[in-house]
Amino acid sequence: MPKSKEIVTSSSGSSSSSDSEENEKVQEEEEERKRKATAAAQPPAVKKRKSGESSSRSNPAPPRQGKEEDMFQIGKLRYVRVSRFRAKVLIDLREFYSDNEGNTKPGRKGIALNLEQWTQLKTLVPEIDAAIFKY
Repeated sequence: MPKSKEIVTSSSGSSSSSDSEENEKVQEEEEERKRKATAAAQPPAVKKRKSGESSSRSNPAPPRQGKEEDMFQIGKLRYVRVSRFRAKVLIDLREFYSDNEGNTKPGRKGIALNLEQWTQLKTLVPEIDAAIFKY
């Protein structure tokens, strides 16, 4: 806290006008301090939802992160996403989740394949299907 200013009075005849000016300055400074204190004590502003946003969390839309990315839903919250990262094309099979605000975000469960791995997986699909039909 700043120290309060003392008002020094002089014995000259014109001291009453200078005293009133100093009193006004002190009062203005105190008012300024009070304004700053109340502004600092106020809670931060709450973000408002955009007019088009809905607060429903039942069916969140998958995120679209740019022109270079396509998403294909393969389950309730599971997607295959094709994207570019550091000049490489990736095929990302991932589980998504809904955060507290209803936004859909990628989860930790998933795998990202480069083009070579994706091509290898595609060639193995008939063999994988044959293995599945055994069970």
